[in-house]
Amino acid sequence: MFKLTKGDLAKKTNAQLSALFQEASKGLIATNSDIALAQSLLAMIRAEIAKRGPCP
Repeated sequence: MFKLTKGDLAKKTNAQLSALFQEASKGLIATNSDIALAQSLLAMIRAEIAKRGPCP
């Protein structure tokens, strides 16, 4: 699984955030070993995307 901070996510492009979200979602489905970590990462990515608002 990934180890990212809010600062790391803030530096990512929208495309990178979308890709990370997809990968974290797949990881959550594939294995239940790190559910809390995956859910936390998904929440952080959602928050960063929401903070940026809609794409122009």
